[in-house]
Amino acid sequence: MRIQIPKFLYKVSRLVHISEAASLAIHSLALIASSNVRLNAKKISEILHVSQNHLAKILQVLAKNEYLESNRGPGGGFILKKKADEVTMLDIYQLIEGNVECHLCGIDKNTCPFLTCIFGGKPDKLTNEFVDYLNNTKISDLKTKEITYA
Repeated sequence: MRIQIPKFLYKVSRLVHISEAASLAIHSLALIASSNVRLNAKKISEILHVSQNHLAKILQVLAKNEYLESNRGPGGGFILKKKADEVTMLDIYQLIEGNVECHLCGIDKNTCPFLTCIFGGKPDKLTNEFVDYLNNTKISDLKTKEITYA
């Protein structure tokens, strides 16, 4: 008789998580801002090595919310509708993800039985630092490597 030992599944967790949608939105805007030609979803997906279908949905959200202007057909593609130095990474992050929650413990401060935060307040501090970074970084600040857009 054989005893079969079950394979354990290891769950991967991240302390900081940026969704693929938010990342695609910010990367796409930065690429479009740095390009001297209109970029379409196909070209952007090739540059970023991501799903063209998923990217197209993100680009539609950006266009619907007045961040991009799109033209169809030959020579079509996307250009920025707003100035790159007027759009922060936080603007785009919150457009995709909603407002950032800064109390991350999960236990309400008023009902927590501990005298001080058992996490040392670090999750909130790190979140606030990250929000500050996103808020102080404009799309125009994001520089790409040399890319052939044609």
